[in-house]
Amino acid sequence: MLVIGAEDIAVKFGRRGQKEAGPYLIIARACGLAFDTGHVSSPGHQLILWPPHALLHQLWDLRPTGVAGEVAIIAVANGLALDATVETSGDPHPIMSEVNNEPWQRWRLEDAPDGAGYLLQSVHSRRYLTVSDDTQPKWEPWFEDRHGQLRQQWTIALPHGRSPQ
Repeated sequence: MLVIGAEDIAVKFGRRGQKEAGPYLIIARACGLAFDTGHVSSPGHQLILWPPHALLHQLWDLRPTGVAGEVAIIAVANGLALDATVETSGDPHPIMSEVNNEPWQRWRLEDAPDGAGYLLQSVHSRRYLTVSDDTQPKWEPWFEDRHGQLRQQWTIALPHGRSPQ
């Protein structure tokens, strides 16, 4: 009999017992731009999108949060977490914050409808990270209710070459 527990789900992102998976580039399928810290190393700054180049400020680790099916997205360059903010109304944009494992720093990765990417859902707001088809460099992603269109789909890719550390 084969038994698979909740802790085995992390195998999708790395070896069992591994503390984090990555580093990854996270690229919007609608516009081809990648998550980027903008060379910022202090908390409170907004995440921007930039053409992918795989330098440290575009690399992200997926870290288990201790809650099945949820990860923290941590910038390799500065160790800050992708944070959906406490705000759930208005027009919040994700920021980078010190890691605290609160619900606004936890994310669910849901398979895209065509299976070629992921939708990134904030655990706190239950809304999905979204961009526009005509998003330009330095724009910031925002949150919308789920529609699953290309604008909410992200590719999580391993850059090739030697480790950046």
